[in-house]
Amino acid sequence: MTRPAPQDVSTAGPRIHALDTLRGFALCGILIINIYQQVVFRGAASGTATRMPAAVQLLFYERFYPVFSILFGIGFGIFLRRAALRTERPRLVLARRLVVLLVIGAVHFLFHPGEALTAYAMAGLIVLLPLSFLGGRAALVVALVLLFAGAQLVVGYGPIPGLLALGYALAMLDVPAALERRSGRVAIAFAVFATLTAVWIVLAVRDVDLPFVNVLGGPGGGVSLLDPLAGIVTGLAYCCGLLLLLNTPLGPVLSAVLSPMGRMALTNYLTATALFLVAGPLLGIDSTGDLPAIVGLTIGIIVVQAVWSVVWLRRFRYGPAEWAWRCLTWWRLAPIRLPAGQVEGVR
Repeated sequence: MTRPAPQDVSTAGPRIHALDTLRGFALCGILIINIYQQVVFRGAASGTATRMPAAVQLLFYERFYPVFSILFGIGFGIFLRRAALRTERPRLVLARRLVVLLVIGAVHFLFHPGEALTAYAMAGLIVLLPLSFLGGRAALVVALVLLFAGAQLVVGYGPIPGLLALGYALAMLDVPAALERRSGRVAIAFAVFATLTAVWIVLAVRDVDLPFVNVLGGPGGGVSLLDPLAGIVTGLAYCCGLLLLLNTPLGPVLSAVLSPMGRMALTNYLTATALFLVAGPLLGIDSTGDLPAIVGLTIGIIVVQAVWSVVWLRRFRYGPAEWAWRCLTWWRLAPIRLPAGQVEGVR
């Protein structure tokens, strides 16, 4: 076997701009829930979801973290493929990438209990590395099994292992690369997911008592699938809707705002915590009655991150956290500044 030629770790192939836009979109949705959980209800042990406004529960709570999880899985799949072009041991590099993410997440957890990075890293080490020995279709089967019947197999992580596996399988099946040219299929998916979402919202608003759906348990026991499935379906409906909008006159505007945020997803996720933990108390936010301040804080952080992402990426290849993550992953210093006159656009 011919050893892959060493390459500059500052590049890894062309970016899929639709994925960057989806990442930026997911960041905005996650921010809303994080502000409620970490600022409004900070210190509360449990039960925060039921204390959120009804609209937030139905439209935002657990609707965006599935999207973020799938996108992380896609990112790991794309990374593994491209790493295989550079090294004979791409899984070792992926493992190191996950370990670095675990360390970043552990530090972040000190300030933001319940943050997602540690779960992604642990689930990635447990699930994605073994999954990497399977083809795309086999990985998809495993992902579906984990989603529907594996919630208790990786204790404490709920559907995250299945969502990461689903994203990885989609990457192996080359689905992300086809997103921007498969608008017909995206439209069909949007119609299906949006219909299911609408039905769920109507049933929830009317407080219809649905039959208990569970796994790994008998009637009245086990783990309910209804709420997680509702979150996943709603999140997918949002994603398909956004992908369709990217093909309209609104597309360039949405991409210009969200894509840079998505390119710096790790940096923006981490800095959002610092921003809302500092600004929240200064604005006197301590209850759901502080809605104007909550809305203002959310919009303010999104605007700040949208602007600074654009400005930063005019001069640099990656966000600060992304650059550190890349250097530690490859154990090699990567150039971060763009050459004078170069247009950004490569990872």
